[in-house]
Amino acid sequence: MKLQSLRDRPSPALAQALADFESRFTYPLGPGRSFRISHGDDYPRFFRSMGSATCFVAEQVGRVTGTLSVAIRTVMTADGGTVQAAYIGDLKVDPAARGSLAFIRLARNADRWARPQVQAAFGVVMDGTRASPTEYTGRIGVPAFLEIGKIVVLRFATAIESEDRRLVAPAAQGEACHLAMTRGRFVATGGDPAERSEIAPTWLVHPEGLACGRLEDTHRAKRLIDNDGFEMKSAHLACFAWRTPRAASELIQAACRHAAGLGLPALFVAVSRRDMLPLETALGPVEKVIAPATVYGAGLPGGADWNINSSEI
Repeated sequence: MKLQSLRDRPSPALAQALADFESRFTYPLGPGRSFRISHGDDYPRFFRSMGSATCFVAEQVGRVTGTLSVAIRTVMTADGGTVQAAYIGDLKVDPAARGSLAFIRLARNADRWARPQVQAAFGVVMDGTRASPTEYTGRIGVPAFLEIGKIVVLRFATAIESEDRRLVAPAAQGEACHLAMTRGRFVATGGDPAERSEIAPTWLVHPEGLACGRLEDTHRAKRLIDNDGFEMKSAHLACFAWRTPRAASELIQAACRHAAGLGLPALFVAVSRRDMLPLETALGPVEKVIAPATVYGAGLPGGADWNINSSEI
């Protein structure tokens, strides 16, 4: 078995092998729906958009048998502090290689690279995924990942109308609003959303300053293909935070209009599970896909709310 560490665009041959590998995995997205992922010909770009990153790739005779990617994130903690954490994503092992050492070698190499830089680690897994981290961590030198938070990913259809720029705000205003409204929660910060987004990342702030979010996409670095083979071209409302459910609902509706004006037919946004009921009440009978997910971590406490960007899952 050969193990590679990727930080930049891979060779064309490896890029094709990675594309073939990715096409064999699907993920749940609400009842009866699933999707697969394509990271394109620059596989590590999606993870670089979040910070310093490395993608670990296991190969056997030119065929990819496993992947595991890590980005170094600064996480604001619920008590107002910060911690450096390894964000773990894209863990996949070919079913035919699950009895091999592929996972162990991937995990150990990722741990060796990340551990000197961090004090903790976390990742997000869509509920309904075949295996959870509690089943394959905490053994053979791999730190135990426990459930530390619950989120819900929502997907809305966007209205077909003109681009709505009424809530567009300078980045400094959006960032200040986001910082003020996420105190008391866990939030991963930093990175460069323009690395992954084809549209210019754009901050939206509610007129009363009661909600904010950053509109972006992932099309430069990650595309989702639904179970019918069609690309789920979507915007994402990242850095979504709010004081009142009404303001949150109004911001989502404005983001949908803005995304529609940019030619994006759907909008993803993630919220903590605790926020879901009041938000759903404020949204009313709006059609949406609801997909719950779990935050798993090591070296981080459980029980607090997490604000996760849907564009970084």
